[in-house]
Amino acid sequence: MALRRILAFLLTYCIIMPLPAYSWWETGHEVVARIAVAHLTLPALTRISQILDVQETPEAVADALAQASLWADQTKGETQTGSWHYIDLALQDHRSDIPKRCPDDNCVTARIRLFTAQLAAKTSAQDSRWSDLDALRFLVHFVGDIHQPLHTISDADQGGNCEPLDPPVKKARNLHALWDGELVNALNSDDKALAADLEQEITSFNSWKRQELADGNAEDWAWESHKLAEKYVYKRLRIPVEPIEFPAKCSAAPEAITQDKLQIETAYIDAMEPIVRSQLEKAGLRLARLLNESL
Repeated sequence: MALRRILAFLLTYCIIMPLPAYSWWETGHEVVARIAVAHLTLPALTRISQILDVQETPEAVADALAQASLWADQTKGETQTGSWHYIDLALQDHRSDIPKRCPDDNCVTARIRLFTAQLAAKTSAQDSRWSDLDALRFLVHFVGDIHQPLHTISDADQGGNCEPLDPPVKKARNLHALWDGELVNALNSDDKALAADLEQEITSFNSWKRQELADGNAEDWAWESHKLAEKYVYKRLRIPVEPIEFPAKCSAAPEAITQDKLQIETAYIDAMEPIVRSQLEKAGLRLARLLNESL
């Protein structure tokens, strides 16, 4: 009887507790890490293998870095670093508004810059609470985050988190979750297979194009993602522009947002495939460039 009560409690707990909302969910982050490893220089590969304490082989480093890419989401409650995963740029904002949307460096663009500097041994004392392992795990995760378009925009809706889908798209119950996970999983939920597929496409590019895709800094990438979200999410789905507000929770979001349940057609998911593929490829190449330059 005691065992039955325990099992009943666990079943109830699993039903009523929400699934964790990881940015890019697991698959996207793991794919970005694996693509990056394929483009590391030997010194960077060696240093990362030392930081992660694994064998100095591309396969071992790829597996370890893919696992490390999930840590920032798994610990953000404990570390109180949730605001580091995104930057809220309103639909009405301009590129010049990026600094004011990142107070006290508590956003993804600043954290990419700071953790890159730490790995390059140019950090300041204020960042010393984080080890190089932490810095690497944060960096690989945040470069992935900044390429998820809904991590760089807000229409008074927490980057789509307050935009419910009716009906849900598999596990995605809101617009943010659709882009975080189901659009990636629609490509392939197997991170190794998806990374290999994207890497095959990357190798078909000439060196000039690969270099062009890898260029830029965190603010460039944030604004690029922001414009993608504006065009392919808010305009494409005809979501009305709301006043510049940043509600702390969805219950404080405008009713026009929370009551307007979106219906996502299969055609939309199919049409977004090249955007998602491109963002994953660019994230992997850009992460590799940062690591090669800083390690």
